Amino acid sequence: MSELTLIAENILDTMHALEEAHTASNQLLDEVNPEKFDEFKVRMAELQDHLSKLKMVLDNEKAYAMDELIDALGHAYSNHEIKYRRTPRMRT
Repeated sequence: MSELTLIAENILDTMHALEEAHTASNQLLDEVNPEKFDEFKVRMAELQDHLSKLKMVLDNEKAYAMDELIDALGHAYSNHEIKYRRTPRMRT
C-alpha cells in the first residue's frame, strides 16, 4: 500500500472522527452530564490527533511526494524500499 493511499485513508478517518465529534457535541448540548462531556472530550482528542497528522503531511507535501516517488522507483528497480526518508512513514 502506498503512502498516498494511506494519506487518503487518513483523510477519510479524519472525516469520520469529525462526524463522531459532531455527534458527541450534539448529544452534550441535548443533555449536559459528566458522561456526555467525557465522551465529547475523547472524540475531540481523536479528531485533534487525526488533524495533526494531516497538518504534518500538508506542511511537508513536497517531501512526501518526493519520498513516495523515490520509494516507487526503488521498488520498481530493486524491489526494496528506501531506508532514508525525509518524512516519517505513514505505515504503522
